[in-house]
Amino acid sequence: MSVSSKNTRPAGTACEADKPFIVTIDGPAGVGKSTLARRVAETLGVAYLDTGAMFRTVALRLAREGALGAGPECDPALVDAALLDATLAECSFSLEGAGESTRLSCGGKTVGDEIRSEEAGMMAARAAQIPQVRERLKLIQQRLGEEYSLVSEGRDMGTVVFPHAQCKLFLDADPGIRAERRFFQLQQMGLQADLEELVKQIQDRDYQDRNRPIAPLVPAQDAHCIDTSRLDIDEVFALLMEHVRVSYGKGFCLPPQCPIRRKDRATDTAEAMKLLEKGEYGLLALNDPFGWPYAVPLSFVLMGEALYFHSACDGRKIRAIKACDRACFVVVGDTLPVYVKDFSTYYESVMVFGRVTPVEDEGEKRGSLMALAEKYLPEHMDKAEGDITRSYSRTAVYKITIERISGKAKRPRP
Repeated sequence: MSVSSKNTRPAGTACEADKPFIVTIDGPAGVGKSTLARRVAETLGVAYLDTGAMFRTVALRLAREGALGAGPECDPALVDAALLDATLAECSFSLEGAGESTRLSCGGKTVGDEIRSEEAGMMAARAAQIPQVRERLKLIQQRLGEEYSLVSEGRDMGTVVFPHAQCKLFLDADPGIRAERRFFQLQQMGLQADLEELVKQIQDRDYQDRNRPIAPLVPAQDAHCIDTSRLDIDEVFALLMEHVRVSYGKGFCLPPQCPIRRKDRATDTAEAMKLLEKGEYGLLALNDPFGWPYAVPLSFVLMGEALYFHSACDGRKIRAIKACDRACFVVVGDTLPVYVKDFSTYYESVMVFGRVTPVEDEGEKRGSLMALAEKYLPEHMDKAEGDITRSYSRTAVYKITIERISGKAKRPRP
């Protein structure tokens, strides 16, 4: 599934909560937060925000500069402020994808398995004791949460970072059981580990996390607490999803899922956006006031992160938009029927989910009409301004704000 995390705001009608849906999963190290958060995000079709990976990434950069010192404790007063500010300024995080396919990048580079060692985890715990580090990452995480629906896991997601999250979960388990889980996880990754040392490291991490003066590890007052010690992963997941369902049943509507069965044919967001730029026509799918599906072919133009199209001021399409502003827009690019061992077709396509809204601003409306004229009849731009002015009062312009985008293609093998 190629889904832009930047475009995962929840869909819904005007009477529903028009804001991102956030699930927080907090708990100590080794309790299974990351695995479960990815699975919940995959099920919901929203982004997965690994805040622990963010702290580990920053910590490794600070450690390379000698800013963290040694031992389990880190005295913020001894940290070089100028060095800290310079390092944090370089850590610009971004998200792309959803669920299991979510990618966290720092400075344009995808964060990899280099951050998954226990040493990196201890460094992250030391870095978390520095107020400037926590504040910087908190602001980045909150900015993401203001724009995108997501599942976020960490230590203080429900208490500090997203105190207004619609669904808060807190997982815990016996330290010995968590150490065993971590041991097998590291083995599967091909990394060496000592079980007794893991138990000690987890106990040290617990002490640091639960006793730090800034945002200690505690459940939010309105969090659902689950002890996973005697539960398998499927049992924990079932409990989590039950709490999520209850939470988003309170007037919230999650974005639609658009899983791609053949993940090897998924295209990334940049390629999907390029197809929207060059696509000649698209198909707009709506629900009419009586609940019937209604689809109509459209000429359109991509401007920024929205698709613009013109229309008459009334009609079935407009009535459907007024009844429900949720829409799906599909563009098919180049196609080529072929016979390679059997019948097949090379193709490229993109699917967009978003909200349809009327363009009221005169400058935006005229600009989009000029852009449509330039896209389809660039050789007649000398007449565009006059024609637009003459038909302006009887022409409506709507835009689809892209909330999710999924691209797919089948092409000849190199």
